[in-house]
Amino acid sequence: MYDVLFMDRVQGEKLLASGLGRDDACQVVRVESQRRGVGRMFLAGSELGPTRDVVVIVESRQRVA
Repeated sequence: MYDVLFMDRVQGEKLLASGLGRDDACQVVRVESQRRGVGRMFLAGSELGPTRDVVVIVESRQRVA
């Protein structure tokens, strides 16, 4: 299961959706990143480096600090 987060440098992270399957999470990220005009990432197993505003997919049991 995956969560979708919006992360920005000013307000931090905001949960957009939780407990989604991979395909549903990918769809939410595509729509939200296009709507917000920001990049997108899949973070399962990856480290988040310094970023600008981004919509990300993370495993539900993990949260980005």
